[in-house]
Amino acid sequence: MRDTSPKRVAIVGPGALGCLLATTLCRTRGDIWVLDHDSQRAALLQHSGLTLERAGRIEHFSIQATADAQKIGPVDLVLLCVKSPALGQTLPSLLPLLTKNTLLLAWQNGIGHLPVLLGAQLPCAVALAVTSLGAHLVGPGHVRFGGAGATSLGFLDEAPPEAQLALQGAAELFRVAGLEVRVEVDILAQVWNKLLINVGINALTAIHNCKNGALLENGEALALMRAAVLEAISVAQAKGIAIAPEPVARTIAVCQATAGNISSMLQDVRAKRQTEIAAINGAVLEEARRLGISAPANAELSNAVKALEKGYLPG
Repeated sequence: MRDTSPKRVAIVGPGALGCLLATTLCRTRGDIWVLDHDSQRAALLQHSGLTLERAGRIEHFSIQATADAQKIGPVDLVLLCVKSPALGQTLPSLLPLLTKNTLLLAWQNGIGHLPVLLGAQLPCAVALAVTSLGAHLVGPGHVRFGGAGATSLGFLDEAPPEAQLALQGAAELFRVAGLEVRVEVDILAQVWNKLLINVGINALTAIHNCKNGALLENGEALALMRAAVLEAISVAQAKGIAIAPEPVARTIAVCQATAGNISSMLQDVRAKRQTEIAAINGAVLEEARRLGISAPANAELSNAVKALEKGYLPG
């Protein structure tokens, strides 16, 4: 039987998820690289490696890291883990990694990345990854595991047989590394099912500067969470996207299950980075306007997070 598992892998973006995936794949026999836009941080990772905190244990992993994609060269699999706002400027820098046989897996939150990926005209197959893995970046190359979760992989459009085999190979690589992974026929439904949860949780944790679970103790936050998710459901239904049952209840259940987690959006606000608000609540608002659907709750959340950003972002 033909082995379709990728042998050379590049993880682009050593944020929380990128570092978690890199440490996970370091347990395999693959040739694993981290590509970083920051040459100083890349040099630090090359010298000091990666650190994973999990269940009270600390593990260290050696890693190959660089800011120069030419140094890595063509790979079988690219894990694109940069945040949505950085996607447009990152994609051109990846060309030295890509051939017609490369598979690029995009791990962004929300839906703002979809038109960027579709319009990029990359020389390789592009698939989406939707994950509920939790991770918190403690410092450069130092990640704290935030909770296990399933990961779904799939193509937005019909993909050729070779690309389908590559995706199956990537899924098997992750399974060997200990992740729960499945390949989905309708990945867009998975994207939206996760979006609904992000719509309800991320912005509110950033606004209230709290862990996920604290939202459950705030009646005003819960009411806004419910309203934002219901608006996003209306948009999804208008677009003909299959939504899993009880999205509001699922969002509350995720809050309970991840009560101690610091959402990625709150991590960004605390680190004074640009958030993914435009790709999450902002993208729902944009779609709602296009469809003639009212979405005041998502407008309120989007504006509030943008106001936080305005306090620390230049310009």
